[in-house]
Amino acid sequence: MNLLEAMEQRHAIRAYTDEPVDQAILDILRAEIDACNQESGLHIQMAAGLDDAFLGLKTHYGRFTGVHNAIALIGRTERGGAADDAMVDAGGHDTATEPAAGVAESGSAAIATPNNAATAAWHKSTAVDEAATDPSEIALQERVGYYGERVALRAVQLGLETSWAVLDDADTAEHPRWCLYPGEKIVWVLAFGHGARPGGRRRSKPLEELCRIPDGMAMPDWFRAGMEAAMLAPTSLSQQPFLFTLYEDGTVSAEATEGLFAHVGLGCAKYHFEVGAGRENVRWRDTAASGEEAAGATD
Repeated sequence: MNLLEAMEQRHAIRAYTDEPVDQAILDILRAEIDACNQESGLHIQMAAGLDDAFLGLKTHYGRFTGVHNAIALIGRTERGGAADDAMVDAGGHDTATEPAAGVAESGSAAIATPNNAATAAWHKSTAVDEAATDPSEIALQERVGYYGERVALRAVQLGLETSWAVLDDADTAEHPRWCLYPGEKIVWVLAFGHGARPGGRRRSKPLEELCRIPDGMAMPDWFRAGMEAAMLAPTSLSQQPFLFTLYEDGTVSAEATEGLFAHVGLGCAKYHFEVGAGRENVRWRDTAASGEEAAGATD
C-alpha cells in the first residue's frame, strides 16, 4: 500500500479489539517515530499493549473504547532567552535532548516520567478551542500535525487503524506512560490498533473552497493532485480549516482558517499535499507573502 492508498484507506476509528499488534509492526512504527523525532525536534513516544493506553483520561472530543496502544505527540515551542537556561540542569546537561536516567528512548513501548520533570501537558481548562495566535505555538501545532500524520499513515500502511485525540489533563495521570521534559506538552495523541468496526463516510468541502489560483490560470495537474490528497487529511470535526494558494511563480502557501485546532489540521493537510503533488513539485512560499501578490489569486 502506497501513501496515497493509505490516505484513502484511513478513517478515524475510535473502537479497537483486544488483538495485540505484532512486535515486528511495532518495531517498524518505532523506527518511523525515531526518524520523525530526528527530523522535527519533537519528542513523539509510543506505548503499546496496555489495558488502557489513555490511562483513564477523558478525551476532549469523541468516545474511545479498547485503546491498548497510543502514540503521544509531544513537543515544545521554540527555545530562546531565559527558557534555554531552564533547560540545562546543574550538571551542565541539556534536559531537552538528553534522556533522564532510567527513561526509555523515544518510541519505546514503556516510558516513565523522570523525577522533578516539569509536565506542561494539555489542560482542557486552559485550552481554547480556536486557532493559536502565538507564532511559536502555531509552529509547534503545525509540526505535530505534519509528523503525526506521517506516523499515522505509516500505521495504516502496516494494516492498522488510527484516530487522533486530545487527552484532557494528561499530566495528572497516576502512572504516565510518557516522559515530558521541561517546557514540553502533549499536543495530541494517536490511538492505533485493530479496529472493531469500519470507518464512516468521509465528508469534504468542494475543492474550490479550499484553494485559490491566479485569475486565468488553469489548475496544474500536480496542484490538483496535491489538493485532492489534502482533502483526505484529518481535521477536527472534518472542518478542513485550511486554504492553499498557488501563485503565478509556481510557489504555494497554506494557511489555517477558522476552525478547531486549525494549525494541527493544517500540518496534516500540508503533509498530504506534498505527497499528492510530489515533493519535487512543491515550493513553499514564505508565509509573509505580500497582500498584493495574494490578491492576484481567486477562489
